[in-house]
Amino acid sequence: MKLSIKRRGTRIVLALAAAFAIGAAVAAAPGPTHRGDFYYYFDAAGNTIGYRAINCNGTYVSWGKTSARYSNGYMICDPID
Repeated sequence: MKLSIKRRGTRIVLALAAAFAIGAAVAAAPGPTHRGDFYYYFDAAGNTIGYRAINCNGTYVSWGKTSARYSNGYMICDPID
């Protein structure tokens, strides 16, 4: 079965858009996703350049920049009823 030029072009555009979206998601620096998660980000010299966290009450906190060099940890949060 032959595809028309318009249909083939649409498929190519959709495939490129999906590849771009997946690439952007993979390239993003990791960060907190749950209550109690925190991340410190460092430059090549080991200096702290950023921080991201989700506090135990669910508040998102951030300052500075992210990088591929990071350290993460977990706060001890009381259970939520």
